[in-house]
Amino acid sequence: MNLFEKMFNYQMMTRLNETGLFTWTSQERAWLRMMLNHPAAREALSPVTLDKMYNMLNGEQDLNLQDYLTEKAKSEENNVSHPLLRQLRLIILHHQGFRMTGRVRNGRTSHDEFGFPYKLEYSMVKKEWYVLWYAPRFDKLMSTKLHSIVTVEAQSVEPNTASSYTARIAAITEKRKTTITIEVLPEFNQELSRILYAFSCFEKQVEYLEAEQTYRIELTVPRNEMDYVLSKMRFLGKRVRIADHTMLRERMSETAAKALARYVEKDPDMHPEHSNEVQHHQREVGSLAKADGQ
Repeated sequence: MNLFEKMFNYQMMTRLNETGLFTWTSQERAWLRMMLNHPAAREALSPVTLDKMYNMLNGEQDLNLQDYLTEKAKSEENNVSHPLLRQLRLIILHHQGFRMTGRVRNGRTSHDEFGFPYKLEYSMVKKEWYVLWYAPRFDKLMSTKLHSIVTVEAQSVEPNTASSYTARIAAITEKRKTTITIEVLPEFNQELSRILYAFSCFEKQVEYLEAEQTYRIELTVPRNEMDYVLSKMRFLGKRVRIADHTMLRERMSETAAKALARYVEKDPDMHPEHSNEVQHHQREVGSLAKADGQ
């Protein structure tokens, strides 16, 4: 593709984005048609939406991956959808509250708990859906697994009350945030894009200190995401360091000390495996010396 073709394509894509049109390839349409045949599609989409998408993709050819792939073994497939997803999504969309009965710790059950849901989240680690909601009774933000919910029923909320709940959720969320400054060591400045990609899920600002030739990344993260930041710091290793957060610096130092402790060299005389190996080597040398007549 020459330069003029690239310019033409860029202008075409810009105009399509401005008009709200979306273009997709034949492979993407075939892939979507195959996904609609999955059993989870009937749980995730309403019957009207499902029929509409079937009609739109009626003329597309099937994507038969069996012709190209051979699946010999796989782990048990977990259904990523949940029967309550659609109901909760509609409640959030219409700014309604809910009455929930669910299982809590120690086998107890909470009955008829009122809440105002505002977000659905899927944990890639635990492979579970969560609903985030505001509990006006305790003035707290809560997170509940969908698998722990027994029943949920929508309850209408006055617009003014819903607005006050939304403002309170935003205030509590903002209060929970904190900032962390991370420095990129100058010898790894060329890997800045990779480092920024590792923190792409957080709000951030990047500053370049020309005198020190150092990039400083200021992350704004929720307090409950600290462990995730630490995992990324461990992944990036010697490329970055935490500049200003005392608690995180102490935890990184503690983790590094524990890791180094596993590789401390011990006295060879005190190491049984090493001692046995040395004795075996000495016996072999002695036997070879006798065979040579020494």
